[in-house]
Amino acid sequence: MINLILMLLFALALAVFAVQNTIPVQLHFLWWKSLNFSLSILVIISAAVGAVLTFFISIPTHHSRRKQIKQKERELQDLRDAISKH
Repeated sequence: MINLILMLLFALALAVFAVQNTIPVQLHFLWWKSLNFSLSILVIISAAVGAVLTFFISIPTHHSRRKQIKQKERELQDLRDAISKH
């Protein structure tokens, strides 16, 4: 729940930033130069790319935690079965 609130606050701050910063800027990256883009668009694109990368990077951790939870649930059920037999 806290994560959802933090994400909504970040999205609100990003929206306010976007509304207040519409100045066109030129992007330079290595040897590539862009046409003029709105600063707010660049920030929103950067935030979106960061969110997508974070999601994909967290997949292995999420998967291993789900496996651990399933294993612990099986162990717990085995212990409950052993207790109920006595």
